[in-house]
Amino acid sequence: MPRACPHCTVTNLMSFLYRDIPLRYSVDLARLPAELQGVFVELDADDSTRAWIDAVHAKPNPRSKILLRNLAMLFVNLYDANGLTNSFQDRLLSTAQWQRLLGEGGARLLDVGAGDGEVTRQLAPLFSDIVTTEVSKPMVRRLRGKGYRSHHCDIAFADIDDPGGFDVVALQNVIDRTTHPLRLIESAFNLLGEEGRVVIATPLPLQPEVYAGSRRLMPEELLPVDTPDFESAVTALYEQVLAPRGYRVTAFTRAPYLCSGTAKAPVDVLDDAIFVLAQW
Repeated sequence: MPRACPHCTVTNLMSFLYRDIPLRYSVDLARLPAELQGVFVELDADDSTRAWIDAVHAKPNPRSKILLRNLAMLFVNLYDANGLTNSFQDRLLSTAQWQRLLGEGGARLLDVGAGDGEVTRQLAPLFSDIVTTEVSKPMVRRLRGKGYRSHHCDIAFADIDDPGGFDVVALQNVIDRTTHPLRLIESAFNLLGEEGRVVIATPLPLQPEVYAGSRRLMPEELLPVDTPDFESAVTALYEQVLAPRGYRVTAFTRAPYLCSGTAKAPVDVLDDAIFVLAQW
């Protein structure tokens, strides 16, 4: 089981810079609830993360691909356009970092809203059976092309054609991209096996953005979003959403969510909070 650094009470809040990219892993623990202070796991920019950044700098998305993606967005939404053109690969944690958070992963993983599978790829080695879902048909094709069993569905509203009993259900950067985030979280817990866990990774503070076809919608279920900074957003999400529903945080960390960009700006970055959750 991962443990918090015994020396960290208020951590260094300066960003770590690599290739001029701010990579934030630290938090001000004194501003967080005691339940989160005790399970915080401080990561850093490991060799795998740096290698990914180096590769993106060496080969950013070409201008022709960006133009094609932008043209596709005249007809389909952002996610379908990215899937159709294979643009903007994402990165969260390395396999070693996932192992620090999860310990032994388990037999079965369900990655919900897995995109093109690049974030899944780092988590997958900890499991023997990997299932994915996507609401974007082009992304489902990408996932299947990479060998993942993938279902075109939204688990908040439809059952997946797969037996339940997952050891881990991962919601990686999806609760801010759905009309019903609370229902999605509850559905994830319903798919767990005995002693299973849910992983929620989300950029904070929250900036919800939902697509229905090419239209943008506001979520019908609102999560706490009126927060000025990362620590306030983490506290609001924990105290107003997770704890009242009986979800226990077994590990928590902060990490940059990276996306490959253009030659001018090879890497975009968001600040993610990552919660590993169990039920009491």
